[in-house]
Formats: sequence, C-alpha cells, structure tokens
Amino acid sequence: MGNICSLSGAVVSCNLYYMKRFLWLVSLFVCVPCFCADVGFNESRPYGVSVGFGLSGTSGLNAVVAYHDELADNWWRRHFGFRIDVASTDPLKSAIDSLIEKYMRDGRTVGDGVRIDNGTLDAWHASVMLDYHPFAGPWRVSGGYVWGGASLVSDIFGVVADAPASRFYFSLSGDHYFYDGNDFNGRANIDWNYHGPYIGTGIDIDIFCGFALYLDAGVVVTSGPARLDLDIPHQQLYMYDSETATWSPIKIPALDRDIARAEQDANDDFSKIRLYPMLKMGFIYRF
Repeated sequence: MGNICSLSGAVVSCNLYYMKRFLWLVSLFVCVPCFCADVGFNESRPYGVSVGFGLSGTSGLNAVVAYHDELADNWWRRHFGFRIDVASTDPLKSAIDSLIEKYMRDGRTVGDGVRIDNGTLDAWHASVMLDYHPFAGPWRVSGGYVWGGASLVSDIFGVVADAPASRFYFSLSGDHYFYDGNDFNGRANIDWNYHGPYIGTGIDIDIFCGFALYLDAGVVVTSGPARLDLDIPHQQLYMYDSETATWSPIKIPALDRDIARAEQDANDDFSKIRLYPMLKMGFIYRF
C-alpha cells in the first residue's frame, strides 16, 4: 500500500503543478482589458457549441466538446446539454515522469529494508455526459458513462539484513550453488481498468470574449477494482547444471507464497474501493 501512496502523491504533485499554471493564465485573462464591447462582441453573447482543453487530475491532458444553448427559446435546450471528453497522460508523459522522479529522489521507504523508486504513470479516459442546468446557467449536474484505465509502475529494491553481502558458493548432495549478495530488485504494478456510470457537477466561469474556465468534479462507479502485481525475481540463489554447464536461478516456494500473500492482502483492500475520482479544469471557447 505504501507504493500506492508514494506514487499517488507524485501524480497529485504533477497535476497541481499544471493546475497552478492554469490559474496563472486565468489571472492573466482577468487582468487583460476587455476589448469585446468595442468590437460589438457582447451584443450577441456566445452560446451553443464549446470546445476546450485542460487537465484531468487522474487522467492527464483533457479535451472536451460540449453543447448547451442557454439563450434558446426551447426549455429543454436551455436546461439540458451534453459533453464528450477524452484525456490521456501521454502528451504529458515526460513531465509527469520527471516530477515523479523528483518526488522519489533516492527512493521512498515502504517497509523494513524495502524502498520504491522510478515510478511511472499511464492513464486515460473517455466519457459521454448529459448535463442538467437547473437555472439555465453555467452550473450543471452531470451524469454519463466513462471508460478508462490507470497504471502505476515502480521499482522495488532493498537489502536483506541477515544475508551475506558478497557472493559465496556451497554444495549439497553433489549439486553446486552460489548466493549472489544480499540486495534484491523487483517491480510493483497497479492496474485499474474500469468502466461505469459517472455522476458529478461542474461550472463554466465566463472570462471574456467567449472564453471560460471550466471546473468539473465527480466519481465513476467502476466495474472492478484496481489490482496489484508484484514481480520479485529469484535472482539471488543459483544452481549449476552439469549437463549444460550453466548457472540457473532457483525458485523458492516460500518466497512465492509470501508474494502471493502480499498481493492478496493488497487486492483485498483494493476490492473495497470502487469509486474512481475525477477532477477536471481548463479553458473552453463558446461559439
């Protein structure tokens, strides 16, 4: 579970970094003298189709297309709209990985003699939403369906305190072995592939000339929980094969059982978490 907390903290730090940049842009727009009235732009307030880009706190760079005609004569068109949005961490991959690496520094301790390092994140989602505007204004209540996935991967390393630090050889019943030091390396992979209904709320805050800041927050009731897989290779103990004249790693059943138990404990905890949070922020332009 420590893997999750450390990597999730790095991901949150990355998204907060970019959200601060968006807020800086908002303040810039607010301070710019509005020339819309001079060119007659405000004589017909923009409405209807909107397009925009922003950030999803759990899925990366977000793109949205929406429709809501708050000036329509028809009641249904004034109070209902729809949105389609997609998001992916791929366009921000280098920045996210760089911030995670900075957050990890020389690794984060998650147990006795065990640390994690070199975390990476891959995430995406696609959604279709129906928006209800109770007051035919910028505030909305949204419902829809979301498909998505998230993968957190990190390296695991550490030192076996009671094992010798240098390689040594020994023989048993005519077979030859060597133990290769007291450090170990592995990987932890948390995958959450999901789909399910979404419920949330949001608002579009007008800035000027058809531009607006959009904010959305909600949760997805997922079809399944996240899962943890541990890969800790048996690379310390080797056996000599006289027929092939090669050394091969030995599999240790006790270690396999401990790995399976750790995975099961973590996945039991994951099974209780079925809500995937979503927080989005960005800019839209309304035609």
